[in-house]
Amino acid sequence: MKAIIMAAGIGKRLHALNINKPKCLISIGNTTLIRRSVNLLVSKGISDITVIVGYKSDLIRNELNNDVAYFENPDFHITNSIKSLWYARDLLEDDVLLLNGDLYYEHDILDYAINQTNPVVMLADSTRIDKADYRFGFSGNQISRFGKHLTNQETDGEYVGIVRIDQSFIKTFKKTLEEMITSGKSNIWWEDVLYSFIEKQIPIHYFDVAGTFWSEVDTLQDYNYLQNWITNQDMPIPHKIYQSAS
Repeated sequence: MKAIIMAAGIGKRLHALNINKPKCLISIGNTTLIRRSVNLLVSKGISDITVIVGYKSDLIRNELNNDVAYFENPDFHITNSIKSLWYARDLLEDDVLLLNGDLYYEHDILDYAINQTNPVVMLADSTRIDKADYRFGFSGNQISRFGKHLTNQETDGEYVGIVRIDQSFIKTFKKTLEEMITSGKSNIWWEDVLYSFIEKQIPIHYFDVAGTFWSEVDTLQDYNYLQNWITNQDMPIPHKIYQSAS
């Protein structure tokens, strides 16, 4: 299995916090988001890791050095992540994990993704509805609705930002990716390739990570949410004080 990390974007919504560097280089504790993600992948036995870079790519290369391979999206300023993945299309051959570079997640989430057996599985979180960003609706074990426009009543979970595609589906995926790029759809998310299958009634499955912490750092609110969670994990558990009955 190989991993592809999407890290070409500018991250405009975090400009106030993250001036002049890609958002995947935000420091959390004593490491950056992307370095932590690479280390977690390696700890799970995945050493074939490629990072797709664009905005200030030299900073990411300096952070990760030769621990990963790189593909560059030279059009990052006028395209979206589908074009980034297109540049790395030759990697789409075997089982692959695709991850957003601005993610923080507990290590169990990688286990969930790695151990999936359906042809395509998008990780989702059914506990994140009220404040969900990109929303899914479920039907059985499949995704039936998707988009930021879904109401809370239509939403069954939030997209985590991690997808596993099995080699049994990868050729079909790659062919559709090519068709979308050829038709000029270079300014959409790479996940839109998967959503196009849902519209054709081709199953795209999900796995619910409910109860396991994760955060995509897109906004200052996301950053504060993550920092608060980390702070709470580091807080010592108070000793209980028992009073004897007398």
